[in-house]
Amino acid sequence: MMTLSPIRKAALLAAALALSGCSSESGTGWQQIYDAAKMSFSGSQDSVTLEQAAAIPYASIGVRVGDGQELILVLAADMQESKLWTSAARIAISTRGGRIERSSGLPHNLSGSSGGGALSDFADPNARSRDVTRQMDFRDLNLFSLTVKCHIEPRGADPVTILGTQIKTHRVEETCRSEQPDWSFTDIFWMDDSGLVWKSVQHIHPDFDPVTLEILRPPG
Repeated sequence: MMTLSPIRKAALLAAALALSGCSSESGTGWQQIYDAAKMSFSGSQDSVTLEQAAAIPYASIGVRVGDGQELILVLAADMQESKLWTSAARIAISTRGGRIERSSGLPHNLSGSSGGGALSDFADPNARSRDVTRQMDFRDLNLFSLTVKCHIEPRGADPVTILGTQIKTHRVEETCRSEQPDWSFTDIFWMDDSGLVWKSVQHIHPDFDPVTLEILRPPG
């Protein structure tokens, strides 16, 4: 299993943003991903349609900030548990096991995140709840290794519908709080029995709306 250093992850995130800002030579793998990223949804509807998602032959996710418009991000790099998603909207998001661990290109970004354990531990809907500690970085607030105390608890069966298809999932809630700044939030994950997180609502910054992710085309 390949393990990436924080510097390597940051470099890949920067590469994704460079990709979204300018094209590379025709015929390369990056060019193909860039071409797919250019198809990021930018119409007048609120949600990505089945036709729009099907037009991109790569693993992809839908991303929505608050009640805003949904955008398509394509998978630019798959590093075992960590996955890097990017779009022509100059947005890049890194996820690990379904949890956002870094973002770039948004008005407020999560500069880094660690801890919290593996969400896949809750693939069993009958798993026991647990308390975990996360560390989060916010460069624009000059806050690094912010300690966030969380309680993770399975909430039972709760199917989701993505692109018109209902998927059998169960809901897992992660309720978190930090002391300084005074910030509390609840992230919600809908995962199947294999541990794949199909949809989530996550808080990535004290001054930013929650981010909703949903898998449109799963990796592999």
